Amino acid sequence: MEWITRSGLTLGVFPGLEALAPGLEVFVTTRGGGTSRAPFDSLNLGGDLGDSRAAIARNRTRLLRALGIGTRALARTGQIHGTEIAVVTKGGHYPGFDGFATDRRDLALAISTADCYSVVICSPPEHALAALHVGRRGAADGIIGRAVETLRGRFHIDPRYAIAIVGPGICRKCYTVSREDALLFPGEVRRRVRGEWHLDLAAFIRRDLVASGIRRRNILSSGLCTACSPALFFSHRRDAGITGRHWTLAVLRSDGPRG
Repeated sequence: MEWITRSGLTLGVFPGLEALAPGLEVFVTTRGGGTSRAPFDSLNLGGDLGDSRAAIARNRTRLLRALGIGTRALARTGQIHGTEIAVVTKGGHYPGFDGFATDRRDLALAISTADCYSVVICSPPEHALAALHVGRRGAADGIIGRAVETLRGRFHIDPRYAIAIVGPGICRKCYTVSREDALLFPGEVRRRVRGEWHLDLAAFIRRDLVASGIRRRNILSSGLCTACSPALFFSHRRDAGITGRHWTLAVLRSDGPRG
């Protein structure tokens, strides 16, 4: 992942994306450049956390203006750590879902995270796009496979020609889970260290993407840990649940990437 600056905001982007999927833009926000006060400082984009509603609204407006995205062209969810995928054709708030799928150009899909992973899947031939919130429960219950099947069924994609982008999330070193949760996952992505179970959720996500038919060489990962990077990212685990949220925004532009 590389860093760019738009209207004073530092955003993560994925180099080489335009060559793989013309018109696709994926942005990962960081915690800097907003108006929220501690402990939500400063570009908190998540609601219902205890932050000022006015500050959240200012932060969202600042981000969308910087990216040239209208509020009516933004689809966002209220994640519930499930596997439900909303097929959307217009912007709005869609509570009760952990993912979106669309073939509409210029419709931005927003995924809110603070340790869980954002996953974007795009099939360029059909202009089909999905964006997912992937935590351990959704991952264990098969949200990635469900998203690929949704793209197959609704937009007739062949996953061999799709690409996937995995945003920042909590790394194995920082992510301890219960024994019961660890045993929901295959042995290669869990490890017991000094009596504690650690889960490599990023590795499981990549494994599941490949199992769903996406070629390994078409998977791009940020490689960044939210818990290890307090200057860049909010982290629910690191900050004991009192923290903000960042967004991953994915959009297929009708007129190509914006400069």
